[in-house]
Amino acid sequence: MVTEVTEVEQTAKGPRRAPLWFLWLGSWLLFLCFAHGNLETRDAAITMNAARALWLRGDAGLLKPEDGGEWLAEQLIASHIAAHSGIEYGKTGKDGVHQYVWFPYGHVWLMVPFVALGETLQGWWPEVEEGYRAHKLAVVGDGDPMLYAEGQFAFDQGLVAMSLPALFGATSVLMLFLLARALGCSERRALLCAGVIALATQCFPLTRETLSDGPGLALLLATLLAVVRVHLGDTSTRTLLLGGVAAGCAVLTRYQHAFPLLVMMVVVGVAARRERRWSMLLWFAAGGVPFALLLFGTNLARFGSLMDTGYPSAGSWFTYPVYLGVTKLLIAAGKGILWFSPILLLMLPLAVRRQNVPQLRWLAWVLFAIPMLMFGATSGWQSGQCWGARYVTAGVVTFLALTLPQARPWERWPRTFWLLVVVGLFVSVTSLLAPTRGYNQLAGAAVLAMYEQEFERGEIREEDMVALDEPQHYFFLPRFSPLHANWTYARQVWLGRFEDEQGRPVDSTGTTLAGETVAGLSGLRALLLDDPERFPRTVVEK
Repeated sequence: MVTEVTEVEQTAKGPRRAPLWFLWLGSWLLFLCFAHGNLETRDAAITMNAARALWLRGDAGLLKPEDGGEWLAEQLIASHIAAHSGIEYGKTGKDGVHQYVWFPYGHVWLMVPFVALGETLQGWWPEVEEGYRAHKLAVVGDGDPMLYAEGQFAFDQGLVAMSLPALFGATSVLMLFLLARALGCSERRALLCAGVIALATQCFPLTRETLSDGPGLALLLATLLAVVRVHLGDTSTRTLLLGGVAAGCAVLTRYQHAFPLLVMMVVVGVAARRERRWSMLLWFAAGGVPFALLLFGTNLARFGSLMDTGYPSAGSWFTYPVYLGVTKLLIAAGKGILWFSPILLLMLPLAVRRQNVPQLRWLAWVLFAIPMLMFGATSGWQSGQCWGARYVTAGVVTFLALTLPQARPWERWPRTFWLLVVVGLFVSVTSLLAPTRGYNQLAGAAVLAMYEQEFERGEIREEDMVALDEPQHYFFLPRFSPLHANWTYARQVWLGRFEDEQGRPVDSTGTTLAGETVAGLSGLRALLLDDPERFPRTVVEK
């Protein structure tokens, strides 16, 4: 009884300021431990080069060599975008000279402070950049020149990769804690909710991935916190205005967040009707309007259209059968949210009953459904080079943020709850140790080789080879899942299956492609040594 009374009193008093700072700082230090200095995806590298152009010239547009491009990476990216305008990575501006990346403006702007600091450090130690540049050129060699564009500036990319994801990861943890407190949890239980959602789901990898999903999630959670407080009776102008500001920033960082934010506006509208204060809607909108004007103004200045962000038209992308895409998002062995966020196996059934989730249950389901239905309609449902399906991570996290603190499964189903939490933590460990990009490359090569063998045996037609989409296979079939492949690879390396005692490749012609070789997809040793040249060549060649 003493514990229960104390928890009720803590809930009534609200969060103390000092623990909030400690929580944010501790989370940041934790995520910093798993950070690294590499931009793991081409998307992030291209975005960083746009941020560098913005810092140095005041315009994020990239220039081709003939138009005055100042560094090799810029010239390569600009030339590629110009040759594939509106199809790959960006679009040519209305002036016909500047090439603008299509990645969200907000993420470009968030990178600018880190790029600015990186440029300062580069001026102090130019020999570091020169050595890194020479190494990068040597590694790329005669390969894809765009690979060089992915990592030209050591200090710039190092600061972005080390700092930005961890900062916003810590902010997400803080928002999750405050949401749990607002929904009635004590400080201890709120810490539990924040920890489970942040560390035992596919949210954890966002704290080290250099894409816009992490910052966008933190800003969306900040908006949700304001909306929940308004629903619970906090109608202060400050809450409404800050909620609108967070909403505007969230959309600038992840454009698709506009759809869940429209639903959150309904919650504010219902509260305004209940309080008979329609000015509440105006204050909430006032916080977001400047950012909407910034978005539309930038679109108009770059492309001559208010709605053109540089991305292809929606009709060219959302062409996949929704039922099939949603099924894969749920259960695909290499990306399915039920595998990568196992706590959903308990929370989805619990959230069906209103008794378990008395507040905003409908909002939780809508926030979960929007990205599932949206990205289930695209063949890119797997979300590219990332851990799990990052496109729907915001839906998973916001759903849990509203349901977990209210259902409190640790009280009624403690064994099931803790089992799923432990499994979720174990799943997340793989995302922190193994490179997703290396897995993609090797898995894609394995699928291609598998199809070539089947084609040679006459089991498939030439049309099947032409239409082959490797990710659709290796992200769906269980034997290609990183949950299996990463740990199997570690076991194979431990047993010396790929190299002998002298480090020489072992002849593995006796193994099948779909067997032990395919099982060793992620390259754990290459990660630990941080040297792709040391990766067992037998696996790559096979």
